[in-house]
Amino acid sequence: MQKRKVPTKKLNPKIGKKEQKSSWEDMFQKNILWITIGIIIFSGLIIAQVFRWQVIETEKFQTLATQQYTQKQRSASGRGIVYAADGSVLAIDEPSWGVYANLSNSERERELFFENKDKFVMKVSNILDIEEKKIEEQITEDFVYFPIKDGVSNDQKKALEETNIFGEGTQGFGLHFEQQENRLYPDGRLASHVLGFTGKTEEGEDRGNYGIEGYYWGDITGHDTYSYEEKDAQGNVILTVEYEPVISREGKDIKLTIDPPIQSKVEDVLREGVHEHRAKSGSAIIMNPETGAIIAMANYPDFNPNEYWKIGNKEIFKNRAVADVYEYGSTHKPITLALALEEDAIDTDYICHDQTGQITVGGETIHTWDKNPSGKLSLSEILSESNNPCIAKIGMKVGLESYYQGLRNFGIGNFIGVGLEDESNSYLKPYEEWTELDLAVTSFGQSISANSLQIISALSPFANNGERMRPYIVSKVVEEEDVIRYSPSKMNSPISEETANTVADYMGNVVTEGEARYIFKRELESKDYEIAGKTGTAQIPKRDEPGYYDDKTNATFVGFSPTKDAEMIMLVKLREPQTDIYAATTAVPVWINIFNEIAEDLEIPKK
Repeated sequence: MQKRKVPTKKLNPKIGKKEQKSSWEDMFQKNILWITIGIIIFSGLIIAQVFRWQVIETEKFQTLATQQYTQKQRSASGRGIVYAADGSVLAIDEPSWGVYANLSNSERERELFFENKDKFVMKVSNILDIEEKKIEEQITEDFVYFPIKDGVSNDQKKALEETNIFGEGTQGFGLHFEQQENRLYPDGRLASHVLGFTGKTEEGEDRGNYGIEGYYWGDITGHDTYSYEEKDAQGNVILTVEYEPVISREGKDIKLTIDPPIQSKVEDVLREGVHEHRAKSGSAIIMNPETGAIIAMANYPDFNPNEYWKIGNKEIFKNRAVADVYEYGSTHKPITLALALEEDAIDTDYICHDQTGQITVGGETIHTWDKNPSGKLSLSEILSESNNPCIAKIGMKVGLESYYQGLRNFGIGNFIGVGLEDESNSYLKPYEEWTELDLAVTSFGQSISANSLQIISALSPFANNGERMRPYIVSKVVEEEDVIRYSPSKMNSPISEETANTVADYMGNVVTEGEARYIFKRELESKDYEIAGKTGTAQIPKRDEPGYYDDKTNATFVGFSPTKDAEMIMLVKLREPQTDIYAATTAVPVWINIFNEIAEDLEIPKK
């Protein structure tokens, strides 16, 4: 049987070509799409970059462009001079120079420089006493300008200028100098805490720190002169183009009330006293109570402001006479007696009967300093014996409201503002929070704090017929023809002249009859001066728990001379003396030693 042939279906060649063409078209269209996307992205990046250049970083590129055809010349203005009361200089600018490596775009100059690069690095590093690596790492093939060292002396600058590193006739080639200033303190450590020092910021700019330099930096610093000159492609100044100047302003001069000879003697004796009594630190202030002028202000340990960077412990920079707030203890008791007399809470013939050596207030027991009863005491004897229970009784007679306002009138809790950067303020608990116990313990100087300047200011009315003058350490600020003078100014009269003189007499008895009488008699036997004052032995509060340390104290003595119409009032404070905890045997001897050194300088009359 013959098989039937099944016809085979043939593909249409035209249809295959059509499908193939469609595939190529799809691929082409996809490529076009990707190319278009790529072009859009690339264009977007270009636009973004142009936007960054033209808008976001326009100042940067304008500056770079300007630097290519302008040259900035700086002429430093002088900073103000700080003078002492006698006109001697305490702080002044000393000329110095900033040294820069500088090279134009001239091929001939650049070739000459790089041929002698090693010689340049060695010579400059030797003269400036810096590591060669510091210079080498900045000398790149395309460098134009970089700083090498600031504060270079005139002698070093002259040595660099006269060095022919690149052959005859090339003196100073490759170098550029800008005038600067170094702050110089001619007397070294003298009054270092009053002056402070000129240091550097993180950006390398000069900045006053602490003391007068820190507080008055804006006045002391002048404005430098700048001029902007155009230059050609080779870096040469175009002389026919006018330059744009920025006119300088000299810094203001400042005159202090500090007396250098007295300041020096105070510092010497204070240093010896701190060492002798093995105290952590010491402070001393001498003030004229009639004017408020600070004659001397010293702290130890001290520092040399010319070499401030050698001090590892920054606490040494603090002027503790104004920066440290502390409980000052029985030095406060004359204020309590004065307020009680002024408010008529007691009479001058008041007698305290101390039969037990203690009283209880608000559930707390207040003891005498030796925990022994003192018997019958007059007001003068209360102060001489420094009896805590009797003073507490007198304070409570004044009453909360009158006593609190009285503290304010004496300046406790009020910022003085003497013009030193690190000056702090004492804390006085708000009146609404005061209790009878607060009043009792405050009356003898516990739980109340102040800095040394506030304490001497608070006690100064007893040395000045009841008037409290504003303490000041700057007597004059001078700017060219303008002079600002600081004259004595009265702050207030917290007590009457009668009360002030009465308590001053009591304070005189503290010296002749009180706990420190033997030291005063021994040390002042041949001097025969009238002195009034009060000791303060204050326990130091514990940091992490309530209560006070038994073996740690701050010892203070504030005294003035003569008792009437005093010429001076002086505070001496020793922080944590180790030879004894009592002010009578630590702070008092230091006070006496300072007084013996300066009494004739201050022309204090004898009896």
